[in-house]
Amino acid sequence: MAKAKEKAPAPQVPKPGFKWMNRTNQWDTRVKPGKHGLRLGDLNVGIYGDIPEQWQDQTRNPRGAIAKRGVPPLGYSIRDKADIWADSAADLYEEAIQRRWAPATDVPWETIRPLSEPVERAICQVLTELCQYANCDIETISQWQHQMAYGYHEVKQYLATASFDAARMFEAYRKRALSNGGGLGLEGPGEVNRMILESRGGWSEAVTYLFLMRGTFTMTMLRYLEKYAYNEAERSIYEKALECKARQMTYGLEHLQYSIAHGDERRAIMQTLLFIGDRVWNREMKDHVLREALSIVFAGDLVHAPTEGYAVYKAMMGDFMHAYMDTCKWLGVERNLEMIPASMTSYLFEGAGSRG
Repeated sequence: MAKAKEKAPAPQVPKPGFKWMNRTNQWDTRVKPGKHGLRLGDLNVGIYGDIPEQWQDQTRNPRGAIAKRGVPPLGYSIRDKADIWADSAADLYEEAIQRRWAPATDVPWETIRPLSEPVERAICQVLTELCQYANCDIETISQWQHQMAYGYHEVKQYLATASFDAARMFEAYRKRALSNGGGLGLEGPGEVNRMILESRGGWSEAVTYLFLMRGTFTMTMLRYLEKYAYNEAERSIYEKALECKARQMTYGLEHLQYSIAHGDERRAIMQTLLFIGDRVWNREMKDHVLREALSIVFAGDLVHAPTEGYAVYKAMMGDFMHAYMDTCKWLGVERNLEMIPASMTSYLFEGAGSRG
């Protein structure tokens, strides 16, 4: 006769303590939605809105929660508010998620019609360069984001949307290049991309190159491309890309303004960074490919590109340089024209372009 199987002992259920229920820094918090709903910035009440000048916690502990003892540090390198903050970050996050778009369905691709081969080649070359810019945005933001302390979650959340916006721009540029009998063109020199990606002096240094320098140029170029768009699909892409870039620029410039206001040495550092950056930028802009491609786009054909198209290109560069210099002045970072390469400052004396 088989031996009866022994019954397994019942599992021991720990006696509940519920001690965690009495632990909170601030209980009875009630945040109510306003006319625009419950927004990220609305949560900054009481201790939850206490944003210190330096975040000491080295873990992923959310701001306002009670830290757990014994959690190993993660080693965030960006823990000073002056190295990351912009007051607009929470609002920019809300705007980004509410105005997100899908290139697959939100661009009227059906409006694209065949173009002359020189114009199509020129558009595709410009879009190839813009793809590189968007990739640089994604990689730069993502490589710095994990180094930012969680105490400044508004910035981390906004920058997450900025990466996604850059991905959308890359997607839209690539789709337009491949949708009308063309294809991608030549890779750009990439010196500015490398300067941005290899910035090691801190996030503010990366922001100086990514937004103040490259961002100002990209915004200017997108405005001109929108003006000279050949169909509603292109116009839609450039309009939406401008919205995304405008958010990035708002964060970037507000951050630099905040950073400079919290240390006189930061203004001098930025002047040095721009001195170096101007020379890298100047070398890259001597590459003739992007200049010639834009001139063809603006002229509408190959014949008038060296004259009428190039005149528009010079006006665009003049608009860029005026915007760049005006922004530096707004930041309180005065620039000496004699310290900037002459081939850059020469555009300041070109035609008014789109200004005024």
